[in-house]
Amino acid sequence: MACLVRQWKRWGGLQHQLVSLTAQSLQETCGGQGAVAGSALQLQQLRWASKKQGGSTQNNKGQNPQNLGIKMYGGQRCIPGNIIVRQRGTEFHPGANVGMGKDHTLFALIPGNIQFSFDKRRKRRMVAILPPETASASVSATA
Repeated sequence: MACLVRQWKRWGGLQHQLVSLTAQSLQETCGGQGAVAGSALQLQQLRWASKKQGGSTQNNKGQNPQNLGIKMYGGQRCIPGNIIVRQRGTEFHPGANVGMGKDHTLFALIPGNIQFSFDKRRKRRMVAILPPETASASVSATA
């Protein structure tokens, strides 16, 4: 059997070949060391992986949250630059004194109070900023 292992190593472990040895050829290759019982000896086929094993994916980390939604509600006071709504697409449309960024973010252009409304004619939800009443106007109205 040691002769058989040595002979197999000499063949180099050929891939995809089924090797059949007769008792006589085995004795000749092993140099006549011992008798082999049986008329034929077969070695099984060796197969190695024919495809590379699939590795793990590298880009499957969790993405950062997008933080979408309404940031300031109707009736709240805002200053210029405050973000009112972060959205994908125009779910809310800008009204008076409201600007829209390139990612459809609505933001305040002037200080004032936020007002949400629905435009029935165009079937759109609108966001507007109502300018604050000035202190002098409110004082003269009460006097």
